Amino acid sequence: MKTNKDLTKIDELLVSYLAGSADATERENVLTWIGSSPENKQYFEELRDVYISSKLSQSDSQYHVDTSLERIKARHYKNLVLDMEKADREKMRLFRLNLMKYAALVLLILSLGIVGFRYTRNKPVMASSEIWNTIEAPFGSRARLTLADGTKVWLNAGSQLKYSSRFAQHNRKVILNGEAYFDVAKDEKNQFIVSTSQLDIKVFGTQFNVKAYDEENTIQTTLVEGSVTIERKGIGGRGERTVTLNPNETATFFISGKEVDMQAKPIEKEDMQDKESRNSEKLEILSNINPVVFTSWKDSRWIIDSDPLSGLAVKLERRYNVKIIIDKKELREYKFSGTIKDETLEQVLNVIKLTAPINYSIHNNEVHLFENKSFSESYDEMLIKD
Repeated sequence: MKTNKDLTKIDELLVSYLAGSADATERENVLTWIGSSPENKQYFEELRDVYISSKLSQSDSQYHVDTSLERIKARHYKNLVLDMEKADREKMRLFRLNLMKYAALVLLILSLGIVGFRYTRNKPVMASSEIWNTIEAPFGSRARLTLADGTKVWLNAGSQLKYSSRFAQHNRKVILNGEAYFDVAKDEKNQFIVSTSQLDIKVFGTQFNVKAYDEENTIQTTLVEGSVTIERKGIGGRGERTVTLNPNETATFFISGKEVDMQAKPIEKEDMQDKESRNSEKLEILSNINPVVFTSWKDSRWIIDSDPLSGLAVKLERRYNVKIIIDKKELREYKFSGTIKDETLEQVLNVIKLTAPINYSIHNNEVHLFENKSFSESYDEMLIKD
């Protein structure tokens, strides 16, 4: 469709032609435009008549050239616009007609597909209104939420929690990949279930921590108060299928097929002291533990207790959203204890640097930990004296 700018250019071209100021190209364009339609030819002839009349008229004549020109232009462009609108209406009618044809065809294909699927599967197709919501705490952040039943949940960095849109209506099940602390609202008729890759942790109302990152080789459950039942998924093995935890106990489940990094275990056997231990095949339960060590990640004061550098590095990666590379295997065995309260990554690394023969460098989002040789000998001598 021509714009107002295009129509103005045509008028200017016609005036130039009538005035004799048009060049050869412009005259050719005018003749082409006149011959393109009867309407254009009639418009040009009317303009020409007005132009000639204006040349013949005297200054005191009652003949108004401008008025005559505007009248001719208005009539011509009105008819042109009406013709365009009529053409557009016809195009829209054809478009709607074709759209209805295609819609009917798509509906027919979908109907046949659904019928075919029903007969092929020999099962009724039922629409489900259940939607699973996902809450994530990316690396470098933590999250807190309250579920529909009043249960409070803290998510550690790099964790994901899924729950149904119908949560608390028929069941109280959540799916966890990562670490979370639960303060479960009491409901004696409706169990609260935390489902992980290998275990289901079932409670009615209590406080506990679950660490179940898919990339790790263990699943750890720590009970603060109340009681929880840990149930293995699937059948197999000689151990008990379900285990009940008491307050101040932690259960570590070792996933088969994954290599266990003994340095990354939260509690070494030689560090148990007054802690009691009982085993059930792949499940190790420790009693008389301090649950704050396992749950303080959610608080303002994060307690580190005899964590080997290999395990601490993983926690720091998630907490500060970095990649940590330990240059020497021997460095992984150094253990650290302390309390972190709103410290930056560099502040934490400086503490590590001061307490062990370890130095660091940071490039973009990558941290390299390497041996501080100048401090290594004096550090070994200090250990021998102790």
